[in-house]
Amino acid sequence: MPTPTRRLATALAAAAAAAVTLAACGSGAAAVGAGLLDLPAPASRPLTSATVYTSPDGGIYRNPVHVDVLMVARRDVGALAARLGGSAGDWSRLDRFGGFTLVAVRLRNDGKAWSEPELRDLQIASDFAPPGTASGPLRHWYHPMYTLAAVADRAISTQCQPHLDPGQSVTVVLVYPPVAATKSIVWGRYQDFALRVPFGGGVAPPARAQLHATLCPAPVAPQ
Repeated sequence: MPTPTRRLATALAAAAAAAVTLAACGSGAAAVGAGLLDLPAPASRPLTSATVYTSPDGGIYRNPVHVDVLMVARRDVGALAARLGGSAGDWSRLDRFGGFTLVAVRLRNDGKAWSEPELRDLQIASDFAPPGTASGPLRHWYHPMYTLAAVADRAISTQCQPHLDPGQSVTVVLVYPPVAATKSIVWGRYQDFALRVPFGGGVAPPARAQLHATLCPAPVAPQ
């Protein structure tokens, strides 16, 4: 009988041949298969959870979005970079630091209004940057350490925002640069929330055969 990991790769392999559509402003978007990331099978429960808030009316109503962190893993993302094209080609400059850091999350809209949660400003704390990256040409990857790309089981915009109606959920794998040798990371949003998350966990096979991937343009760094 196939293992859960093998079923995950098999169920999504057909998506790997899907056509690539390039987005504007030098960023890329593509249809991909999760086999490109070699995702492990899920654990029995999330690694940690949090609630974040969005607002469809500029702040009067705060719409709760539940966040489960399902996985933190190190993986080779060369195949994903090749599919995305554009600025993803620059990722090869980070290969000497080891596998890129993948953070898989499940977002569920628990509110009464639609939500488009921001993903590109979710950070790994720069304390986890590898030695030698605090200054010089690689500094911009790590200070701050923002999301480079997102792979989701439903449509996601080139601004790295899924659209969720009330009750809807999405599973997203966020791609970050390689981090230093460590057993956990601190991950979250500046001045909003921070979670210490261990490496481990996994992602269940998605219901949809095709996954959506996009590069995430970096937001303006906080001052």
